[in-house]
Amino acid sequence: MIEVRGLHKRFGPTQAVRRVDLDVASGECFGLIGPNGAGKTTTLKALATLVKPDGGTVTVDGKDVVLDPRSVRRIVGYMPDIFQSYGDLKVIHYLDYYAALVGLERRARVRQVEQVLELVELEGKRDALVGGLSRGVKQRLCLAKTLLHDPKVLLLDEPASGLDPRARIEIRLLLKLLRGEMGKTIVISSHILEDLEEICDRVAVIEAGRVAATGPVADLKATLSRGARWILEPKGDVEAARAALSSRPDVIAEAEVDGRRLRLLPAPGVTSEAEVLRAVVEAGVRLHAFREEVPDLHEVFLELTRGEVS
Repeated sequence: MIEVRGLHKRFGPTQAVRRVDLDVASGECFGLIGPNGAGKTTTLKALATLVKPDGGTVTVDGKDVVLDPRSVRRIVGYMPDIFQSYGDLKVIHYLDYYAALVGLERRARVRQVEQVLELVELEGKRDALVGGLSRGVKQRLCLAKTLLHDPKVLLLDEPASGLDPRARIEIRLLLKLLRGEMGKTIVISSHILEDLEEICDRVAVIEAGRVAATGPVADLKATLSRGARWILEPKGDVEAARAALSSRPDVIAEAEVDGRRLRLLPAPGVTSEAEVLRAVVEAGVRLHAFREEVPDLHEVFLELTRGEVS
């Protein structure tokens, strides 16, 4: 659905994007992660035909964003990170205005506005003034506006930024619906890595305008694995559990985690979770929880980036 080859873009002396290559399959949810100034927004704007690349090629559904921008705009919906609103308009009038801008005739506008209101669960806010809406409701309204022309591709720039936990969950569930039941292709940038980890098939880690790594989240995690590790939460004192395990040659209690858990490393020759668990039980440690530790997306991000900006 999306193919980016050698994309680069400069703003004055700043090289915002440096020969980025990306592929996004139809129906995929693809995440862009990276520090501020990494080039994520510029990349999304190039896909949305809002920024003209200085070089490289960008196609959406086979259509070139430079040679055929009008065709691209018919199939792309772009949601910026900053909500632009007319505060004195009612929600229903706000959506009707934007439906007219995307070329919907009157009858079609009424039908489509009602559909997107229902989809984002804002029917009860139809007569509310946009300026009085909460941040979370404004984000849902902005997404509704993005969906008015029923685009195949959604380009979402920090859609959950600044939202409380409940509003973040609501946005996340809505994106799952759009992708799963409606077949939308989604490209999303976010600093909230746990959201991307839950909804994205693949991610690209971008820093200083370059792609540092790309692939399925599980594969990126696997590249960071430094061997098996386990987290032990004992019943009782953590230091007592560490002392009990210190006499075991088959397991190493490496570090304390959160003041109540231990990170365990297997000694050379120990290969299975069962062997580690046996060592813990034989040391007389009573267990509250025991699980294998898997690197999360935060660790991937920290490992692959150095905080550089374009």
